[in-house]
Amino acid sequence: MSTHLARTHLFGTGWRGVLPFVAVGVLIGVLSAGFVVGITDLGVSLMVGVVAVGVAVAGGVLRGGLLPTVGALWILAVWWFVFPPLVGLLTGDWEIGSRYNYPRFLDYGYASATAELRGAVDQAVTNGIVLAALLGTGGYLLGAVGAWLAARR
Repeated sequence: MSTHLARTHLFGTGWRGVLPFVAVGVLIGVLSAGFVVGITDLGVSLMVGVVAVGVAVAGGVLRGGLLPTVGALWILAVWWFVFPPLVGLLTGDWEIGSRYNYPRFLDYGYASATAELRGAVDQAVTNGIVLAALLGTGGYLLGAVGAWLAARR
């Protein structure tokens, strides 16, 4: 494998390395507005996983770079965990078991909005990077291999 090809897959081709960040930025803006207005719920759902894998596959197809793709997905994961309790804390609408809790897979909760936000930051840092690395790498590989196969035909 040539150095140029490895660099292209790691960091992206020119301006395309910014594409995953732009996609995630737009996605965060739309989902934030929907959550604040009350249209969107940000709990554990298949939609969030599908969107994350979609961003990763698009990063692979467009040669956005593996590291920018994983980095952008980590930003999305941090936002996904931290945004709901932050909104609940700032609006004063937080309560146990409300939509302002961060997405969790176990049934436990915190007694205050501040503790909920601290727990969300902790989960975002520890679990967010794992989710971003797994979904980002898998999706990027699917997109890159798919683009390679399509170019061969």
